[in-house]
Amino acid sequence: MTQFDSDEEFLNAVRGLIYRLCDERQLRPLGLLLPSYLTFNGTTDGWLELRVGLVNLRDHLGSESFVPHDWDVLNDLIHAADTAIQNSN
Repeated sequence: MTQFDSDEEFLNAVRGLIYRLCDERQLRPLGLLLPSYLTFNGTTDGWLELRVGLVNLRDHLGSESFVPHDWDVLNDLIHAADTAIQNSN
C-alpha cells in the first residue's frame, strides 16, 4: 500500500491517474472523478467529496476497467482519503 506523506503527494497521485485516463481517452472515468477533483479545497468537505469521486470511479467501473497498477493506486487513494477524513474529526 502506498503511503502519502503529504497532501501534495496525494494530489500528485490523483493527477497521475487523471493524466493516464486522459491519455487513454477514458471519458466516463474522467466524468466520475474530475468534478470532485476540480472542486477539492482541502477542507473536510473537500476530502469527503473527493473520496466520493474516487469510490464512484472504483464502484462504477470495477477492477476490469483498470490496469493493475492504476487499480492499486485508486484503492490507495481511497484509503488515504479515509485516513484524512478520520484525522480531521
